[in-house]
Amino acid sequence: MQAEFGDVYQFWVGPMRVIGLCNAEDIQHVFGHRHIYEQGSLYRDHHTHFFSEAIICNIGAKYKRHASIILPLFRRSNVLDSLELINDCTDQLLDRWRSKNDDPTRIHLDIGKQCQDLLLAIFGLIGFDFDLQTLTDDDNDAKNNKLTKSLHEFLNIFMMTIAMPSIMTKIYLKFSTRYRQAFNIINDYVDSIIEQEQNKTQESIGKRKRNSLIASLVYSLHQDKKNEATKSNDKQKGLSRTEVLHEILLFLIAGYETTSCALTWFIHLMSKNPRVQAKIKAELGDNKFQRLSIEQLDSLDYLNCVIQEVLHFSSPAVSTFRTVTVDDRLPASGAQLYKGDELMINMYNLTRDKRYWKIDPDLFYPERFQGDDKDHHPYASIPFGGGHRQCIGQELARLELKAITSRLMQHVTFRDGGPEVNAGGHNQTLTLMPKNVGVIITFD
Repeated sequence: MQAEFGDVYQFWVGPMRVIGLCNAEDIQHVFGHRHIYEQGSLYRDHHTHFFSEAIICNIGAKYKRHASIILPLFRRSNVLDSLELINDCTDQLLDRWRSKNDDPTRIHLDIGKQCQDLLLAIFGLIGFDFDLQTLTDDDNDAKNNKLTKSLHEFLNIFMMTIAMPSIMTKIYLKFSTRYRQAFNIINDYVDSIIEQEQNKTQESIGKRKRNSLIASLVYSLHQDKKNEATKSNDKQKGLSRTEVLHEILLFLIAGYETTSCALTWFIHLMSKNPRVQAKIKAELGDNKFQRLSIEQLDSLDYLNCVIQEVLHFSSPAVSTFRTVTVDDRLPASGAQLYKGDELMINMYNLTRDKRYWKIDPDLFYPERFQGDDKDHHPYASIPFGGGHRQCIGQELARLELKAITSRLMQHVTFRDGGPEVNAGGHNQTLTLMPKNVGVIITFD
């Protein structure tokens, strides 16, 4: 669309006009004016069918109420305490790989699933203090884990219904046994997570609510449900049980899908770029096997560039949406926008736009962030979005990626499984997942 019509183009979704934006300057304007641009209606309308009470679907006073409870938990100062837990889970994955390393030429074709298992285990423990048992030693148990299967099914249905009219989605979800089965299994796990937390003392929950998502959510549960239900959103305090359930469901999905996607791309790209992999190992130097501190992780400049390049070269998210709340004119293109217009911000296009990159953006080259592209336009690469509705979990995602990748690079080398099984490509679900990843894992 950009190639044919330029940086700003329009199309219609029913009666709604959608404006595609591919210009960094205009996108910077949109993200910088929260009083004009709100969370996208197309985004919210579809998500509402699945977790209507979660923060991603909220605006106005309701959003502020949920944000006051959730956002402080994802500040960098709070997520840093998760480092040891991330290392523990990564070591479990390494042990799983080590147990299957009897054949050094074996090509691993399930790297995406392995990364999802890892990130789901990490987020279950970090967010909910709950062992989701996705990293069990028994491979059959891991594959047959009901929760992971149900989450994958939930995601597949989520993506399948994106193109459906709202009424068709409602009808499908109401009568689909496939959806009901997946939802009921997830709901049972969520009930277990809430029940486990509620069994703790109020004093314990109160002490942990400042750095534990589940403790904060359970601590915020309405004590007087009927009284709170009669209040307007700007007068309500805390969350209803349905709101807590939907927040947990949202974070189960969002807490592992995008980061596991980025980690899968990292492994694929390392297997294709042994030069880059060797430079990471060289940077680790004497810290070959020991666990790294936060300060040591922060000092790994080249690994940081590699992660930046993975997110730039294979951005898990391709776009986001904003709704125009008052008439406005875009500063760079001069496009006139009207209240009610829907904006589709093309994040992926920015990463491939040669106007914003001195080094070929179609080339996987982490060194760009040490040299010519170090001072790129701030909105030429926005893997976590921008503005007040950007990804709230980005600090945790960055920590997870750096801790996991450094730990993996301390122990293994990824080798190319061959062009047929390690061809890359992508499948679009909630993220752009690699389509064909087949690598050989060699322990150093």
